[in-house]
Amino acid sequence: MISSEQRAARLEAFFALERKHDLFSYRVDGWSAWRVMRNPVYWLVADLPLAKPGRPAYARILEAVRGTLTLVRLVANSSQRDLLVKTCRSALRVKRGAQYEDVYFDSLLRRGYSCVKLEEINSPDFEMQAAAAWKPADLDPIVFTFWGRVLGRLVPADAMSFCRFVAGCLHSELQIVVDPHWLLMRVSTVVWQARLYRLLLARIRPHAVMVSDTGEYGLRLAAHRQGIRFIELQHGVFDAGQPDAIPLWVEGSVAELILPDVLATRGSYWNEQLANTRQGRDHAVAVGDAMTDSARARRNVRTKGGVHLVLTSQGLDTARLVGWIEELARCAPTSLDWRLSVKLHPLYDRNSRAFESLKSDERIRIISGAEQPNVFELLAESDLHLTIASACHFDAAAIGVRSMIIPLSGHELVANTVDGKLFFLAHAPSDVWDVVTRPPAFDPVHADRFSVPGYVENLSALLPTSSVAGRGLTECSIL
Repeated sequence: MISSEQRAARLEAFFALERKHDLFSYRVDGWSAWRVMRNPVYWLVADLPLAKPGRPAYARILEAVRGTLTLVRLVANSSQRDLLVKTCRSALRVKRGAQYEDVYFDSLLRRGYSCVKLEEINSPDFEMQAAAAWKPADLDPIVFTFWGRVLGRLVPADAMSFCRFVAGCLHSELQIVVDPHWLLMRVSTVVWQARLYRLLLARIRPHAVMVSDTGEYGLRLAAHRQGIRFIELQHGVFDAGQPDAIPLWVEGSVAELILPDVLATRGSYWNEQLANTRQGRDHAVAVGDAMTDSARARRNVRTKGGVHLVLTSQGLDTARLVGWIEELARCAPTSLDWRLSVKLHPLYDRNSRAFESLKSDERIRIISGAEQPNVFELLAESDLHLTIASACHFDAAAIGVRSMIIPLSGHELVANTVDGKLFFLAHAPSDVWDVVTRPPAFDPVHADRFSVPGYVENLSALLPTSSVAGRGLTECSIL
């Protein structure tokens, strides 16, 4: 495991290398090949101690076969829809009565839009939620990835010379070993994904495509070729340092660089962080977040009892994180009435065994990613948020909750936010108790910078007018 300083130096060298060799300029099928390689290579260079959950190959193949049959039915039988949305199963985190709602799109869909919903099965822990979903998924998009890889292996893109060049640069200048065939598979898969997605889009003819995360290259290319508006939601921490944020110096059209028509960020803070990127300059629009809107309303009526700490994990440096929490409990003031809720990441901390030792302390509760309450409900009732580098660092701020960084591997990703008012760095576990027992010293109004209010209204305003023409919209449900 490398140090924070070594990681920063490696990433600086990585960014210098891609500019020196103008890697973004090479085109395959009309778009930048480096664009779809950059993200996975970046994470190899960063070498973060991040848990990488895997799923059995047979399960993915079975899902792809089922998805293929579903895709055939959709292409054969579907009529025009207002929207195509792509989300993930772990987004089913809002329980409303006996049903579960998707945190990204269901509040918008309650307005009466017709849609095809693609839902990536990124975690098997949400089977119960999927069975009780308010708007069940129409298709598992693994079908596009699976066949994209199969066809990409049979008929690869004409890019091997570029892949060998990239692999050689990484090895000679960064000492990173990358198989050029692996790079070629990334490119070839996107080529075929775009062609397969285009079949579906040509059939359902949506007015807009909306996705809950960056990196949907094949779907974006297909939407552009069909002349369909493509709206990408900010997912987690997305600033100029992220591998899918394209620097201003990069030349090329929206289609060549596979950029969204709109990047729907959460607030002006994120637009500022992206100011030196192509997304921030040309495509970023602040829309807020449905869960934040709900959590703010919940916080306004909360009942306070003792000190409630909420820690969100991210699969980062887990063993040392558990030891840090144990020390936090040992140094707590004996007179303080406190409790700690540890909310595990729904994907990267699926296995909670590493946190088992903490359960012996009755003041500490371990809550899995699929378990209720969801993280926004916890934050709304909290006095202080703790994390290494989770995006909840900013979600807490948007709700009006102070957030404290735990200085373990990966914390440097958010270390530059420390201001001593809303964001803090815990040099030692005892610092937590010093901060939480002091009254807040920030203006709650500033929370809107991290997430503007009115998510559903803001998001619906981005849709083409043709998608709502003549529609009698139902009353929306804010998550």
